[in-house]
Amino acid sequence: MRNHKRIEALGETETPSPSGSLGGASASALAVVQDAQVRGRGFAQMADAPDSASITPVRRATGPRTPQGKERSKKNATKHGIFSTAVLLPRESRAEFDLLHAGLWEALQPEGKLEEVLVEKLAAVLWRHRRLLLTEAAEIRKSVEFMAWDQQNAQQEKAEEIGRDAHDLEYKGGLIKDIRNPDVLSRCLELLAELREGVERKGFKGDDSEILGKIYGESHHEHLGTNVYDWYLVWSNTASVSEAERVSQGYASADKCKQKVLEGIDEELRRLKRYQKIQGAIEADRMKLEALRRCVPESPSLDRLLRYEASLERGFDRTLSQLERLQRIRRGQPVPPTVKLELSQ
Repeated sequence: MRNHKRIEALGETETPSPSGSLGGASASALAVVQDAQVRGRGFAQMADAPDSASITPVRRATGPRTPQGKERSKKNATKHGIFSTAVLLPRESRAEFDLLHAGLWEALQPEGKLEEVLVEKLAAVLWRHRRLLLTEAAEIRKSVEFMAWDQQNAQQEKAEEIGRDAHDLEYKGGLIKDIRNPDVLSRCLELLAELREGVERKGFKGDDSEILGKIYGESHHEHLGTNVYDWYLVWSNTASVSEAERVSQGYASADKCKQKVLEGIDEELRRLKRYQKIQGAIEADRMKLEALRRCVPESPSLDRLLRYEASLERGFDRTLSQLERLQRIRRGQPVPPTVKLELSQ
């Protein structure tokens, strides 16, 4: 009943206008009542409805209002075109390409489909140039990082070839002539250590000459200076003479002869180890210089990379020039004439 009185009161305060229409709040109340009757809900239901002043209107999104927000939102509908799929390889980062594309879009501000396509093309060219730099780095890494591995394998193969035929090895002068090969030098040291252990434990025995032959070749071969093989033969022959001859000739005892051979072997081991140390230092310096030299890719890889780089740079300059001309035309700015360069032989 309270709402009934409210509507009646509104009817008393307002009078029909001369044109026959209701004015002000009376017209609003009558419209509400008529709407309720049309919908079949009855007057009583309409009377229980909340006051129109207390209803909070639904707020709809109106989009960004600040200049910064509008500037950001205008790129929301930007989609990558044909280049975004074609330019990416399976292991390349979509996020990094999108970052590059967004940076170019921000810097060049394209308008219209043709300008957008040219900006996408610039992004594709720059992405390919990035790939070129990574390829160049890979060529250098392949050349430098595996250099030591390749050299070591080559030395091992050479050492295996040298030691493949023991008889031929002795005939050609033994392993000692190839100690520039680190593996051969290491094998010489191993054989000398084995010889020393045998002489120290058992004295002079028959198989010593086999080890010495592997290291120095056959004993009758001419060579510069005296080696351990010669030293061994002298003292082993002295140790084998009879006691009477030893006394009459004043030769050293068998133990003394063995000691002399051990001293000769020790001296040879020290000499070869010094050589090994110097060789290691020289090889390390050589590897550093070789690594620096290989920081530039070898031909034909270098030629291929340079040709590709030149092609990318021409494509970039041409595309950027086309974009600048279009933007000048759109802005009503003067457009410089196109320069055509023709080369004749």
